[in-house]
Amino acid sequence: MIRLISLFLLSFLLISGFAQTDPEADLAEKYFADGEYESALELFDKVYRKDPQENYGLRIVSCYEMLGQFEEGIKFLDKNARRQSSGVIFSLLKASLLEKTGSLKEADKLYLDVIDKQLILQGDFVRAGAYLYQAGKLELANKAYLQGRKRLGDPYIFSNEIANIHTQLGEFDKATDEYLNMYYASASNLSAANLAILNLVNPQSTQEVEKALLQAVDKQPNDNGLRSILYEYYVQAENFYEAFIQVKSIDRLFREDGDRIYNFAETMRNNKMYDLSNEAYDYIIERKKTSPYFYRAHFEKAVNGELKAFDQIPVDMPSVQQAVNDYGNLLKEFGYKPQYFDAIYRRAKLMIFYLNDLETARTELEEIVRQKQFLRLEDWAQGQLLIADVLLMQQEYNKAKLIYTDVSESFKDRQIGALAKFKLGQMAYYRGEFNLAQALLGAIKDNTSNDISNDAIKLNLLIIDNTGLDTTTTALEMFAKAQLLTYQRDYKGSLKLLDSLAYQFPTHTLADEILWERSNIFLKQNDISSAMIYIDRILNEFSTDIYGDDALYTKARIYDYSIKDPEAAMQYYMEFLKLFPGSLFSVEVRKRIRELRKEG
Repeated sequence: MIRLISLFLLSFLLISGFAQTDPEADLAEKYFADGEYESALELFDKVYRKDPQENYGLRIVSCYEMLGQFEEGIKFLDKNARRQSSGVIFSLLKASLLEKTGSLKEADKLYLDVIDKQLILQGDFVRAGAYLYQAGKLELANKAYLQGRKRLGDPYIFSNEIANIHTQLGEFDKATDEYLNMYYASASNLSAANLAILNLVNPQSTQEVEKALLQAVDKQPNDNGLRSILYEYYVQAENFYEAFIQVKSIDRLFREDGDRIYNFAETMRNNKMYDLSNEAYDYIIERKKTSPYFYRAHFEKAVNGELKAFDQIPVDMPSVQQAVNDYGNLLKEFGYKPQYFDAIYRRAKLMIFYLNDLETARTELEEIVRQKQFLRLEDWAQGQLLIADVLLMQQEYNKAKLIYTDVSESFKDRQIGALAKFKLGQMAYYRGEFNLAQALLGAIKDNTSNDISNDAIKLNLLIIDNTGLDTTTTALEMFAKAQLLTYQRDYKGSLKLLDSLAYQFPTHTLADEILWERSNIFLKQNDISSAMIYIDRILNEFSTDIYGDDALYTKARIYDYSIKDPEAAMQYYMEFLKLFPGSLFSVEVRKRIRELRKEG
């Protein structure tokens, strides 16, 4: 405890700052730092006699403290208090030393006397309050700051300091009131007050913070700043339904254009609360027809349907259908126009790959790409590639190849061009043209996106591994044909070919690829039990191979989202981190583990 007060004194030295020193003062400081307090005391006393700076005096008192000579320290303070322009700190130090000698009543009286009589200027209150706070005298520090408010005639001064005291005492409602005082003092402090209150939020403080904010809003219901803080508090505390009530109230009361509601909807999406996010978008759709967020609310609501669908495994088909319907309603309202290409494209993609409505999607895409002059070039190219994907599904290979080639050559140095080249390579692979596929895949430059380059490398390695000098290409041709049938949604034909492949080549290096393809086909058909058979075979027979992490991650997600067994899901997620710490899925796995723990 003796050393503790000395550390406080040292901090005050640093705050006050040394004036110009002489070599003896520097040497004294070195002695002090080395713990040679008697030598330091002798030199500091000498220097102080010549130049009675307060910081030298503080060092002298620290030396007496460290030597346990409390009475000597008190005598020094009594003798030299008048030599200082402000004797506030010397008086507080004396009270501290009196405590150490056991004179508690005298110490208490002196503390109160300093606060009531000696603190005059704002700087006095600042120094005294800081000293008492650092010394752990929180109640006395609070008294000092409150006395400062009274004497200086400012009801909001020292709000931050008083709030810190209440926080240390666990009085979170009073701390909240003080941070609100910062805002009352000046509206420009709204962001600082808001941030300070949000930093208070924890499981122990939420009720008291909420109580203080509700009382403040109740007293001033038309204060937008107070309502904003309350809204942000509810978001921070993850009380999202109350947050929604508040944000709607703010929007109506202050006639906003939907900006805050729209941001709330995005926050809910980021928290995967898609239904509540959609409620916020619906609020804009129903009440904000002239808002700049009106179209975006329609669009983002449909996007929520997609995200909700793909968050689950297997994909939630009702959510896919709902997203398609939402995009359709949007386009009926606004028209199938080039400026709404994103909605047209995303709707078509869902219809193609999940609802197998190829003709409708193709017709809508062909109509929009005809208006090339009104489209961004990247959008036009994306639409063309999706049309080519449909043609590939419909076995119109030459037409698909022409479009892929056109986009690849027209956008050579862009990501969309690299994607087109990858699709050309993939198409060649599907049709058993492995040399052409390798040439196209190998030509994809390293500056493409990770997804494109990784897919190209993966497919290229699959071809290399199964077309060596000592390897017939028959098995790979069958496997590629099966994958093409899967792409074309001929699941029955694909499974039949995979069964034949597994029978003819039971020990082939494609064994784990075959199992993975089968599992994915059954997941696409929502046949979880059949899919799990092949996933478990991968984990039992090929856990250290390329699909080991994919299989375990998929199994964990099935238990999480489809079987809805959070305990089993947690077990598999934990096992995943243990077996595959470097996997690309690790970040998502850790995030989901945190969510499950919070939900539990």
